[in-house]
Formats: sequence, C-alpha cells, structure tokens
Amino acid sequence: MTTMTATTMMTMRKHTRQMSRRSRRYTWALVLVFQLAAPLSAQAGVYDFVENDDVDFDFSTKRGLRLRFNDPKISLRVGGRFHYDAVAAEDDLTNIQRFKSDIRRGRLYLSGKLFDDFAFKVDREFAPDRRGWRNIWGRYQIRKGLSLKVGNVVAPFGMENVVASNFSTFMERATSSNLSPGFQTGVLLNAKGRFGDRNTRHRWTASVGWMMQPLGQSSDDPHSTKHNSFVSRVTYAPLAKKRRVIHFGVAIEVRDLNGNSRYRISSRPGSSQVRSLLRTGGIANVDTAVSFGLEAAGIYGPFTLQGEYMRTDLQRSSGNGDLAFDGGYIQASYVLTGERRRYSRSSGVIGGVKPRSDWGAVEVGLRFATLDLNDDTVNGGRMDSWTVGVNWYLRENVRLMFNYVAVDARIGSPRQTDRPQIAEARFQLFF
Repeated sequence: MTTMTATTMMTMRKHTRQMSRRSRRYTWALVLVFQLAAPLSAQAGVYDFVENDDVDFDFSTKRGLRLRFNDPKISLRVGGRFHYDAVAAEDDLTNIQRFKSDIRRGRLYLSGKLFDDFAFKVDREFAPDRRGWRNIWGRYQIRKGLSLKVGNVVAPFGMENVVASNFSTFMERATSSNLSPGFQTGVLLNAKGRFGDRNTRHRWTASVGWMMQPLGQSSDDPHSTKHNSFVSRVTYAPLAKKRRVIHFGVAIEVRDLNGNSRYRISSRPGSSQVRSLLRTGGIANVDTAVSFGLEAAGIYGPFTLQGEYMRTDLQRSSGNGDLAFDGGYIQASYVLTGERRRYSRSSGVIGGVKPRSDWGAVEVGLRFATLDLNDDTVNGGRMDSWTVGVNWYLRENVRLMFNYVAVDARIGSPRQTDRPQIAEARFQLFF
C-alpha cells in the first residue's frame, strides 16, 4: 500500500509538472494569437470587455490586460514578454554550441497602482534556464519627482543595464555590462527634475540605494556574493527634445562582501545561447568591490549614438594584491524609415522605436565592445567584439532582430587567440 501510494504521488507530481508546462505554452500561444491576428498597424489594438463610469476592463496588444476602478482609484495590469532566439555559431579555439534555439525570456507580470501614491510589480521568469522571480517591489510617491522603492529591483548602474531588454538595440547587452550589479534587493530613492523653466532642457535624474544580494535568486547577481552595498546613478541631459537629445551619466557601487564570499566575473561572447569565454573564477579575500561607470548618449532624429565605460576595483585582504578590471562599448543606430528612438526624461534612458507605417520600421546598428578580466595573477581573459544588427519593428511591441557578432578574444595561460563568429535571430513581443 505504501509503495503504491508513493508511486501514485510521484505520478501525480509528474502529471502536474507536465500540465504546468502545457499551461504556460497555452498562455504564450494565446498571447501570440492576439498579437499576430490583430490588424497589422503601428497602433496597438484594444479590445474592451467592460467599460462604464465605474469599471474599465480591456486587453491591449501593447499593454496587456487592464482592470481599472474609478472609486476607489485602483488599476491592475497583467502583461509579459516573450523572446525566442535561434543561434548559429562557428567556433574556433573554444568548443561552443553550433546551433541552438530556445526561449531567452518568457516572463509574466502583475502590476498595479493604488490611489495616486502607491504602485507595485511582481514578475516571474519561465524561460528554461532562468526560472525565478525578477521584479518584486512596491513604490511610494513621496511627492512629485521623488519616490521610494523597496524590493527586488535592477540596481541603478549604467544606461544599458537599467533599460528593459524590450528596447535594447542589440539582442544582448555589451560584454562590459557584466561588471554591473544586476538585480539586487534593497531600498531605492529616486528623484528627477530640471534646472530652469524649460521642459526640454537641463533635465536630471538621481537614484541612491542600499542593496544586498537578490531575493532568492543568486544567479541574478552576476558576481554571486553575499554583501551590503551602496549604489547610485546620476544623469544630466542639457538637451532633451523629442528628436534631439544630449545625455551624460555617472554611476558608482561600493560593495562590502560578507563572510567567505568570492567575487566572480564572466562573460559570454554576445549571445546567451553559447558558453562563457571569459571567467575570473572565484576571487578570494575580497573585502570591498568598487565599481564606477560613465555614460554618454545623443539622439539626432533617426540617429542614436551611445557609449559607456566601466571599471571594477577589488580591495583584498590577507596580503593579496588589489585587482582592477574594465570594459566599455560604443554603438550607433539609424532608423532607415525615419522614426526615432525615444528618450525618457524621468529615468534617463533611451527607449524603443514606434513605427509610423503599417509595415513597421527598420533600424540598423553597429557596436564595438571590449572587456578585460586580466590583472596580476587573475587570467580571466580579454575580449573585443563587433556586432552588426538589423531590427524590424512590426509594431512598437513586436520585433524581429538579426545580429552578427565577430569576436577576438585572448584567453587562458599562456594566452591564446579565440575568434568565434555568431549569427543569431530573435522574435520578440511584450504586452
């Protein structure tokens, strides 16, 4: 009887897991039907279920499900993102995956606003190798231009790191972003404003936070440490018009490591579907890690130019020498159909492209990125890469992406040259 009961329970668990996987597939299939069956248009399709003076319940192909009450003033939204990648790689010294296709991101979220002062968001990742909670936070609007956020959030460090992957120019962030903090749990104070009376000039943002390791998901911290840290990002845009932007920013993270935590940095060569080429391994006896970042960007109509430099200094004890690693990138993009990338004055980041034509918008981009993880006795490797990208925005929230990445790496001890090449494509939607 006991054996039969245990076997039955195992069978039930197996069927439950299979049903859960099937339900997630059905959810994404339903979303795809809504997205692709809607009339091909640059504008989002909106389907009203209930609409009166008290309640508004609708589905938008851009904004997902929304339920809004007027009294009391409450708004709830269900949305998500789906990124499916296919990668073909030609390896060189390192044996990397030749061809692979998989879900890069499959995320669902619930967000809401309560009255005028409170907001929250909870989202969960369902992609096979990245399952877990992501954003889990609540926000209180202290006054206009000043808010307090508590929970699991992306630490405010760098421009490319804080902008949503839905709006990135290339399929993956530059290799130098592996020096940034990633997701962290803590308390974050955000402020924004302007100098003077003109809305399109002298815009600034400032974020200051106390952080620790991510909530229950250490893999979201690229350095895998237990720690307490201070992190801050400040931006200034002397010009912030719709089609002309000049932007500068600076960021810093000071991380105090706890216990026997080892500090790690690794980097893949421009694709999430292939193995890492650069690795420092676990660096012992690190007391404090200080990371510093500079950023600059400009928008002139359909042309966008941006770049960042990052550096991490590791201060070590027990007679071990201090270490320093750095990297950066510069990239340019041009929207061939005349649209522009949008700039957020409230967060100091560059967003996506909104097509004007029913057939969408086309953007081309070029990026050079570098990362150096060699210093003293640490031979993490050095990597330079060129990325060429083409983006076709079928709608603002539906995009096809094509990237070609050429890599020139120096790895191992003694150092050897490794020059893999990667071609990859993505179907992306968010709602």
